[in-house]
Amino acid sequence: VHALHHRNINVGPWSGLSMHPVEHVIFLGSVMIHWIIAAHPVHILFHLQYYALTAATTHTGFEGVSIKDENRLVLGRFHHQMHHRYFECNYGSLEIPWDKFFGSFHDGTNEADKRMKERRKRMMGA
Repeated sequence: VHALHHRNINVGPWSGLSMHPVEHVIFLGSVMIHWIIAAHPVHILFHLQYYALTAATTHTGFEGVSIKDENRLVLGRFHHQMHHRYFECNYGSLEIPWDKFFGSFHDGTNEADKRMKERRKRMMGA
């Protein structure tokens, strides 16, 4: 189901919401908590807005927003763009080091490219 989302190799803001309908149900399913726990409709709107903005910023393809040569908003999205290019790497985010721990981290270097190709061969049994 998630393969449809990964057809976007060169990601853009709309790529974040480009999903299979089943994946949308799963992705937006956490909003249903507001039906169990009483919440004001504004909370639901903020929740949905958070999901839309997060999906868009995660897939911008920009590393951050710079104002006067100073990085004001760190997006770190090159990390996620590499995940779309090589599906077997960068599953998590930069803040959580699981990819480095499990050997699935790709930083865009030629060495990391070679590691990913070797890892893919091992995974495919070739």
